[in-house]
Amino acid sequence: MNQLMGMLFDLWLAGQETTSNTLAWGVLYLMQEPEVQSRLQKELDTVIGSDRLITMDDRPKLNYTAAVVNEIQRIANLLALNVRHATSRDVNIKGYHIPEGTTIIPHISVILYDEKIFPNPKKFDPTRFLDKNGHLKKVEELIPFSVGKRQCLGEGLARMELFLFVANIFNQFKVNIISSKPPNMGRKAGATVSPQPFVCSMTKRY
Repeated sequence: MNQLMGMLFDLWLAGQETTSNTLAWGVLYLMQEPEVQSRLQKELDTVIGSDRLITMDDRPKLNYTAAVVNEIQRIANLLALNVRHATSRDVNIKGYHIPEGTTIIPHISVILYDEKIFPNPKKFDPTRFLDKNGHLKKVEELIPFSVGKRQCLGEGLARMELFLFVANIFNQFKVNIISSKPPNMGRKAGATVSPQPFVCSMTKRY
């Protein structure tokens, strides 16, 4: 029972700042990229067409929305250095000998910002996650939850939450920059990387 309680506490604690900061980055980037926001809302208008609550049942029909969520997670890169791993045996990789018990720290940003995998990586571009037919494609290198057996326990829950938050917020509201207070795109280090404080205007769409 104590182990179960500990795991639930870890899930609750780890899921707060990560999800809220990812969502904050999403609002910030979509505010900065009105064309992306417009395309997102066009899909929502076509598929949903009302102010009803969007659920996970709608996700298979909302490919661009899902691609936007993927791109938010990629570009936000909340945890560049992730949970420590260790080698379980001696291993040789490209001429380097790594002995058993060596601490390994996955450097996620090396992958998420790799130009060979994600061309023009600093550009917010959800279409990198769509195929030529506009369907969502699986990109193995999208690893915001780390890799291996110690990757984030709450990955499924977090992906669901982020999709529902993004879809419902942008279905209900148009988010705009306040011209007198342009946002600072700088990154603020902490337990996770958060955006600098910013203000925006939100206009109801229904």
